[in-house]
Amino acid sequence: MPEADVRPVTAPRTSGRRGRRHGIEIKPGSVKQARTDAGLSLGQVANGAVSRTAIYFVETGKAKPSMETLRLIAERTGQPLDYFLVRPSTMEPRSSQTTLEVELLLATNDPQAALASGRALLAQGQDPDTAARTKYLMAYALLRLAQPSEARSLASAAREHFEKTGDRLMTAESLGHEASAAYLLQDPSALALAERALDLCRSLQPVPRTTEARLLFVLGSVHATNQDWQAAIDCYERAIAAGEVVQDLRRLSLMYSGLSLAYSEIGQLGQAAYYAQRALTIHETLNDRLSLARSENNLGNVLIKRGDLAAADEHLSRALALWDEADLEVGRADVLLSMCDLAIARSLLDDAERLAVEARDFAERLSEQATLADSHIWLGRIAAERGEHARVDEEFQKAWGILDALGSSERLSRCHVEYAELLEKRGDLAAANQQLRLALSRLHPGHVAFATQHDRSATA
Repeated sequence: MPEADVRPVTAPRTSGRRGRRHGIEIKPGSVKQARTDAGLSLGQVANGAVSRTAIYFVETGKAKPSMETLRLIAERTGQPLDYFLVRPSTMEPRSSQTTLEVELLLATNDPQAALASGRALLAQGQDPDTAARTKYLMAYALLRLAQPSEARSLASAAREHFEKTGDRLMTAESLGHEASAAYLLQDPSALALAERALDLCRSLQPVPRTTEARLLFVLGSVHATNQDWQAAIDCYERAIAAGEVVQDLRRLSLMYSGLSLAYSEIGQLGQAAYYAQRALTIHETLNDRLSLARSENNLGNVLIKRGDLAAADEHLSRALALWDEADLEVGRADVLLSMCDLAIARSLLDDAERLAVEARDFAERLSEQATLADSHIWLGRIAAERGEHARVDEEFQKAWGILDALGSSERLSRCHVEYAELLEKRGDLAAANQQLRLALSRLHPGHVAFATQHDRSATA
């Protein structure tokens, strides 16, 4: 086995489509203690499979072992694998010897292999608790691979078992996976699932802080999907402040990416660019290609708003190339709409319409309803640039019909406000004011009278 299977603690260069596997966190001193107890030298543990230096680096904490190297050390010293692993607290999701391989494959950034290992475990027939834990881990692997439909099914099955057995921590964790899958599928139930998971987590004593941070991240992502930007920022920042989550670089990078998107949407472009760059740096280090693609898309959007169209083009083109490389369709429409935005900024209306139509077709086929509504909004904007008023009306009516069915009040309100702005430019102030009243009523039912007293015509 080559020495390269010991992972340096310093950030590796990224290469390869599947991504580099990262070393496993082990208990400080555990390798040296196991070797000493077994009466072995460094060379005897290495035994030609890896170098003596590699074992020394692992012992001294200068490198993290790969799963293969850790297995070698365990076999040589006669210790089980979990002897070396950092043990979770009693209030964190616990490992089991049977599912350890799946967990290690996830820890070393190989969700595809983790999924295959989980399927093999289930095929062997397991006791109900082990089967539920395996499904929970497989759901996470599938989320990492952007396959939310099966992930949701497995997480739901795991959650049902944990509810029956009274394991509230694992119930909360499984609900978190269900919420993650739901927001990737743009299902409105994501918010209730995430809030239920967080409430359950906080009912435990003591509160498991790492789980709480993970669920705050999920809830923040749901708020971002619903375009409730301030709520998303609040959740992400509280998750980061929890501290423990910083140890999970992948999740931290995703939160930075989410913060970038949220700050961009509320107009704080400096903060948005700062977080986008931090997210990109970690994604590059971890070679997490799909997350990297999303962050490239976010940064491209920030650059469009800042007027740096050449740089935006570079980042958006890279995002789309990464999506093509992964051969995935889920989420691709979002990148196409970003490129549509760029085309409009360059006054290339034909290109913009082509991209918006392509995004619409993807979103419709994949039932990504929120993105489908966004596609109609973009098509309405393009029609407005061309002075095609009837088509503007048609596209926005389609958009708010979809958003109304989703129950997405923030998105629906923004849709009415944007339509109002286009109507005002057209000179139809009465219709614009009606749209503003609708926008306010979506956010604050019963406050239509207030909107009437503050008609835009007063300042028109």
